[in-house]
Amino acid sequence: MGKQSSNRKIAEEVIRFLDKHMLDPTPANYAFAFLYITESNGLLRKLVNDITDGGVRLTQGEVDDMMTNTTDDTAAIPSDAMDDIQKQLRHQALTFTELTTTALSDASTFNRDLAEGMEQIAAGFDFAGVISAMRQKTAEVERKLAETKKETEKLRLDLDAARNDASRDALTSLSNRRAMDEKIEEAFRKSARITIAFCDIDHFKSVNDRFGHAVGDRVLKAVADILQTGLAPYPVARFGGEEFVALFPDMAEAEAFGLIEQARITVGEKSFRVRDTDAPLGQVTFSAGIASTTSDPQQALQDADKALYEAKNSGRNRTICSAA
Repeated sequence: MGKQSSNRKIAEEVIRFLDKHMLDPTPANYAFAFLYITESNGLLRKLVNDITDGGVRLTQGEVDDMMTNTTDDTAAIPSDAMDDIQKQLRHQALTFTELTTTALSDASTFNRDLAEGMEQIAAGFDFAGVISAMRQKTAEVERKLAETKKETEKLRLDLDAARNDASRDALTSLSNRRAMDEKIEEAFRKSARITIAFCDIDHFKSVNDRFGHAVGDRVLKAVADILQTGLAPYPVARFGGEEFVALFPDMAEAEAFGLIEQARITVGEKSFRVRDTDAPLGQVTFSAGIASTTSDPQQALQDADKALYEAKNSGRNRTICSAA
């Protein structure tokens, strides 16, 4: 049980590591994260810590380079270790099935013992002894069912936490791209029209270059908070890097334009400062593109993305609706 618990904890940490660095859950990336989390490769762990100092996220290219240059061959990871990771990803669901089966089996055994006890009483056996034995078995079944209930509740909480981690951006706490894709598809099934807005922070690379990635991360979180608050109750997600997506079911582009514009103005008016020195960061702005559809959500995403680039190319700090 201890080994299973440890393995599950490692698997959960691997998932969080990949999500934090926005790395795809490929076998190679699982192997990389496993080596880092378990400290199985000291050189790789040192390189990762050096790169990520100050909150910097890894890129896929950096991961590939480190895997090539710090591991001689696949023997660096025991063959059963990767199996353990994948097994633990399914462990929670399998445990639920096992607990349910055990509870049903105990209930069936109790019913059988109860019937046998009644037959013994009818045959003239010691009444007190039979009742005492039945009470003991009843207490045992109740204890096992209570344990099952407790473990099932813990499992439910673990599943909820894992599901939440898998659908949320670790830095901003917004939904991630995977979750937003699902929300778009669900909204499209339920709504006559959906409108999508792409928002991208202007000149964000220069913020990282001038002030460091830790400051850049705080800017990302501040813009995320403004979008989430200003566009509520409509969902907002971090789609990747400094790019955000907002979804407006059953809303025309003109109405969505008004909401995005208000959020854009709020961001532009916010006074950003470097926390350590209190020096002004300068104005932070974002550009946005908006598109809607009644027939193809993926096309709406593409159209909104094109409108975003049009906003960038025409001077930034503006919102443009798709002409499609």
